[in-house]
Amino acid sequence: MGKTAVTHGNGVRAHIPGAHFTPSRPGALAADVRRILIVGAGGFGREVLNWAHDAWPNHGDLVVGFLAADCSPGNEPPLQRPILGPPSHYVPVAGDGLLLAIGIPGVRRVVAEELESRGAAFLTLVHPSAIVAPTAAVGRGAVVCPYAVVSDRARLGRCALMNYHSSLGHDASAGDFAVLSPYATLGGNAHVHDDVFMGLHATVGPGRTIGSRSKISANSCALADVPPESIVYGSPGRIGPLLH
Repeated sequence: MGKTAVTHGNGVRAHIPGAHFTPSRPGALAADVRRILIVGAGGFGREVLNWAHDAWPNHGDLVVGFLAADCSPGNEPPLQRPILGPPSHYVPVAGDGLLLAIGIPGVRRVVAEELESRGAAFLTLVHPSAIVAPTAAVGRGAVVCPYAVVSDRARLGRCALMNYHSSLGHDASAGDFAVLSPYATLGGNAHVHDDVFMGLHATVGPGRTIGSRSKISANSCALADVPPESIVYGSPGRIGPLLH
């Protein structure tokens, strides 16, 4: 499956993701998975551990620990599994499946792609309370948290994150490594490109497109198309350049 390009009135081209998607709801753990490792050991990593137990209740013992950059003595948060070392030291082993538990889009991509370049394989995690339409598609390595909704013919990209109560309306899409914070919402046929970050309760109006690496601030509403590397703030949202 390729990508479909749609041009909006302001010249922003929406490339609706098509590659890297599975045609039906993921969720079953592949029979060849022997160990599960969580990449990231912060608060979200602890949440992902819980969601993994919920998604695969008969395989909780397969989650062996975390990969985290800061694993020096005394710096570990209270975890139910050990920190096994930094991702840069991880050597992929046949049967290992990784869960991406880093919440910052750019960092998610850098860490995940470096691991993949060495042969690591990411698992797709869909919490059992999430709603994924039979016509929707969820990309490899994505994490869909409790009570999220991926509606009819919606598309979620590779290693994207939908936090709890976030939603993709019908025909909407979120690109690779996009992050939807809790309660973030895309209206019908709305599209956010790769590496977009949506804050708490952020909204994209129906039919609107958000360019790659843009950010939508918490409680903000994007009612116009947004160029790449922009920030949207307020309701209705004002658009400005994203300062690095």
